[in-house]
Amino acid sequence: MASKNGITSLKQIRMGLYVYKTGRSKFWYFKYWDQLAKKYVRRSTKEVVRLEALKAALEFADHYKSAGHPLHAAKKATSFEYYAKKLMAFQKGKSKWSDCDNKLINRSKDGLIHYFGKYDVSKITTGMVRDYLIHLDENRSNRLAESTKSKHVIIIGKVLALTVEDGILNVLPVMPKQKTVDTPRHTFTDDEYKRFMKAAGECANQADVVRGVKITGHHAKMFRFIVHTFLRPTEGELFGLKHNDIQVKSDPPHLEMDVRGGKNGGRVSVTMPLAVPLYTGELNPFVKDGPDKNEYVWMPEYPNRTTAINTARRLFNHILAEAGLVDLDRKLVPYSLRHYAIQARLRGSKGQVNLYTLAKNAGTSVDQLERFYLKKMAPTKELIENLQTRGSD
Repeated sequence: MASKNGITSLKQIRMGLYVYKTGRSKFWYFKYWDQLAKKYVRRSTKEVVRLEALKAALEFADHYKSAGHPLHAAKKATSFEYYAKKLMAFQKGKSKWSDCDNKLINRSKDGLIHYFGKYDVSKITTGMVRDYLIHLDENRSNRLAESTKSKHVIIIGKVLALTVEDGILNVLPVMPKQKTVDTPRHTFTDDEYKRFMKAAGECANQADVVRGVKITGHHAKMFRFIVHTFLRPTEGELFGLKHNDIQVKSDPPHLEMDVRGGKNGGRVSVTMPLAVPLYTGELNPFVKDGPDKNEYVWMPEYPNRTTAINTARRLFNHILAEAGLVDLDRKLVPYSLRHYAIQARLRGSKGQVNLYTLAKNAGTSVDQLERFYLKKMAPTKELIENLQTRGSD
């Protein structure tokens, strides 16, 4: 036996809007899908004639205001999700770091879209961002590092910056600051770098083998190349460099490199003079038309660049051990060669290098140079003299 409350007649008026009758009432009812509340709103039309019921349902739908969350966007184009996905599309494939940003945005359980997605961007406040940072720790046994939380805050700022461009926000809400402790950049001293390169040459001459890979002069040059180019030993920089990305220039001698996958995006970078013979020495003089422009410069035998990076790290560690430089408290890694390059350039310039030019060329910022390099450097004789030189009173 059918229920008296069962629907006996149903007619769709438009998407998400229906009129229907039940066995209990003489009146027509309607149901309307509330996009924000994610449920149907049901009412009686108080009409017995279907045509009049249709009119009543349409009038309700046209004037209905959702009783959903008061901070949620009334339309998708003003939602956080809309602008977060816009940022993701803009950043996709730009660099490894941009891809990591996108993962934080789209993480299923506590990503930014999961938490802020439905919110109207104009209603997001500093307090809401603080609440989100607390939320990140609630389901974890260990609190997130402050630097990681700072990364979340930066991405929220990037999303909201797009709304300023579109005129939805006039100014960004103040983002809460996270207390971060700068981790030291372990770098070589001048003596350690000389010992490392001497050991690299000896390992190549001896044809040392590390997990089936023979160390050659190519590898020794590659490590030296980092120091004279300031490149990061990453897939986007050193290990992404192809012959097509390099032009040999003169007056003064240098390489001009198109670094496509830097940490902060692509850049054109120039090198120190010694990078020129390090590069040209790798070219086969008997190949008339030069190298294949689409071939990688360093360790080209590995199409998978992750494999090239992992292999290079093992060779680096072997050379480090041969040089007697293994120190568990001050662990040197391939990245330490870049750090040494920057500090050596700062020292070698005797305080005269333009920090903005150096930062731009190395794909970093003046703030980073000051926080991680200048702050840790022992003052040189020239810097002390500059400090003590008496100016006009």
